[in-house]
Amino acid sequence: MKKENKFAAFIKKYGAYCMAGILVVAIAVTVVIASSDLESTNANLSPAENPIVSVSAPPALTFSVPMLNAEIVKEFSADGLYFNKTRGQWEYHGGVDLISDDMAVFSAADGKVSAVYSNYGDGQVVVITHSNNFKSVYSSLDADSLLVEVGDNVKHGDRIGTASDTANYEQLDGTHLHFELLQNDQKIDPSNYLEFENK
Repeated sequence: MKKENKFAAFIKKYGAYCMAGILVVAIAVTVVIASSDLESTNANLSPAENPIVSVSAPPALTFSVPMLNAEIVKEFSADGLYFNKTRGQWEYHGGVDLISDDMAVFSAADGKVSAVYSNYGDGQVVVITHSNNFKSVYSSLDADSLLVEVGDNVKHGDRIGTASDTANYEQLDGTHLHFELLQNDQKIDPSNYLEFENK
């Protein structure tokens, strides 16, 4: 009778701790068994079938000047100011203005057309999204010459349209392409990625 009372007293005093310990051990054993099963399952999969193993870096991105034999008529400027003849004021220039003999405009890199729109200041615009969080923006295009629409996949060098004078904020600069390059939605100097002949 005394033995039963001691056991009952022990369970009463330490029973909750014993149950918690047993529960922790059971969870640990379950986790070990489940992870070893997952590893053996993934080991039998090809890299394409195994999402844990199949991690690839984005492809290398190469840019080219978006016009043939392009001439820069206004450079990128994040710090210095250019005088905008049309607006009659000094301002920074977030892209490069280009002209060429035939004014044909081409995609600067592989990508997907993410926007096509028109507004008063920029005129007709095409935006292409590329890998590595890059975007290229083509402004002052001729609306009637557009060869792409939203959702189109374009290759490096595919023609997208023709430069014009639709950008009212640069109207007095005449027919040209206003070209911008962005990474992580921040404007960057296209000259750092493109080889301009007259730079």
